[in-house]
Amino acid sequence: MEIAEYKLLYLITIGLTGLLGGLGPLLTGARARYDRFFSLGNAFGGGVFLGAGLIHLLPDAIENYRSLLGPDLDYPLASLICATGFLLVLLFEKVIVGGDEAAFANAAGKSRYALTPYVLAIVLSIHSLIAGLALGAESDLTVSAALFIAIVVHKGVAAFALGVSLHREDINRSKSIGIIALFSTMTPLGIGIGTVLGTALSEQGAQWFEGVFDALAAGTFLYIAVVDIVESEFAKPDDIRLKFAMVFLGLAVMALVALWT
Repeated sequence: MEIAEYKLLYLITIGLTGLLGGLGPLLTGARARYDRFFSLGNAFGGGVFLGAGLIHLLPDAIENYRSLLGPDLDYPLASLICATGFLLVLLFEKVIVGGDEAAFANAAGKSRYALTPYVLAIVLSIHSLIAGLALGAESDLTVSAALFIAIVVHKGVAAFALGVSLHREDINRSKSIGIIALFSTMTPLGIGIGTVLGTALSEQGAQWFEGVFDALAAGTFLYIAVVDIVESEFAKPDDIRLKFAMVFLGLAVMALVALWT
């Protein structure tokens, strides 16, 4: 199959994963017995994101910039863009949303805790859109496969977490389904936009586009792995060794995918 056909398959699979993962808690109810399973799955996803960012996306961006600017390029441009991606997500999550969440809640006439699912949906949707843009812009089949694995694993876990949050806050079911559906479309939307832009641009322009979004996505993936997943999971004392094993396993999967070249 051509890479465009793979991307279409990725788009459909990721969209369905997000939809089913999010609707599960709404239709069956959030059950405590699922917590351990999804905590371990989240830890595995953290390792996958760590590996996707460091083993696949960042090296691919570096290779793109060396191809564009010459093999003797000394300045770590890809690393700078990667760090910028990390800081942009940090700014949004911890400064903009984190600082203004209470104000948003007061303006909406709700408690801060009740508004949390909406904030979570916004944050996850932005992550999803950026990841989708990177996957859509990617022209290398191996890197796109690694991106797909990272995204689909995280999409299911993130959608489930969003569904649980909506269910526990007793938000209207039709509104909850709409939020889940919107979240589920963000990565496919990013894939579509990235693919169209990558095709419409000149060969050199497409290479710049791919390089920028590979590096930005590497930074966001590192943030998701280290701050959103690993930090939160290891703050809970249960199954620490098993969680570490799952993070290592996720990283190992990405390392094995790198051999598929």
